Amino acid sequence: MAKKSQSRKKRKQRKPNVPVYKVPTEESRQRQAPAQAKESAPVSTSPASSRDVTIETIDWAKEYPYFASDMKRLGIVVLLMVILLLALNFVFIYVL
Repeated sequence: MAKKSQSRKKRKQRKPNVPVYKVPTEESRQRQAPAQAKESAPVSTSPASSRDVTIETIDWAKEYPYFASDMKRLGIVVLLMVILLLALNFVFIYVL
């Protein structure tokens, strides 16, 4: 026998799993203002030169060692499916 669905009362009593937005008060803003001022770092206004940028080369073979073998396996499966479809096409056209 199927399980009964929950009653409406139980569904209404459930609370959502999302935080409730509280409107900030003046008191909470004053408490947050000094903390935010301490956290912010000074912003540099000087333009970035090309000497500052470092480019790291990524060895994709080391990052994804399984990728090449997976692609070979996928290619073999695709090739076999195409051969099977062509064979079935010839069978249905010329034999039947």
